[in-house]
Amino acid sequence: MKIDQLSEGLARLAAVSRQDDWRTGEVEGLTPTQGDILRLLMTRPKGVRLSFASAHIGVSQPTGSDAVSALERKGYLEKISDPADGRAVLLRATPAGKALARRWPMSFGGMIEALSESDRVDLLGIVSRAILALQTQGAISRQRMCLSCRHFARDAHPGKSAPHHCRLMDVALGAGDLRIDCPEHREVNAA
Repeated sequence: MKIDQLSEGLARLAAVSRQDDWRTGEVEGLTPTQGDILRLLMTRPKGVRLSFASAHIGVSQPTGSDAVSALERKGYLEKISDPADGRAVLLRATPAGKALARRWPMSFGGMIEALSESDRVDLLGIVSRAILALQTQGAISRQRMCLSCRHFARDAHPGKSAPHHCRLMDVALGAGDLRIDCPEHREVNAA
């Protein structure tokens, strides 16, 4: 296989996805970065710190700060005191921000819809492994995903259609059941 062809294909898919984000952003008056922050806040209803939000969406803290300031001015997010540290601030979506985030299209949605269910399952496994490898290299921030969770037991049921197991939920997991963002995630190395 030619790696350059795969790289080119992925770059084209990323460009199409970002163009979709820009088109939606023009209609909604947001940048794709602002949309990414709103989508993140929907998955973290208690709120997140700016440093986490910036790292999670892959932008510098100043870029994240600019996006947060714009979202706050527009009434889409609020800053609240962090109950764990009174000196820190959490970002949380307002009701208007939640409504907008629900309207924002899913990244790569068109590409995903074009795939068969079997291809979607295969791709989820590939994406999960790629994210884990990039996390291990320190290239991206930690994700709350099955493959890095202490509750995940890989190949606990060999030869079955659902070979993995979540010890927390006590359920067998197939490749299509893997989560990239799980609220119950507990890091493997965490105490």
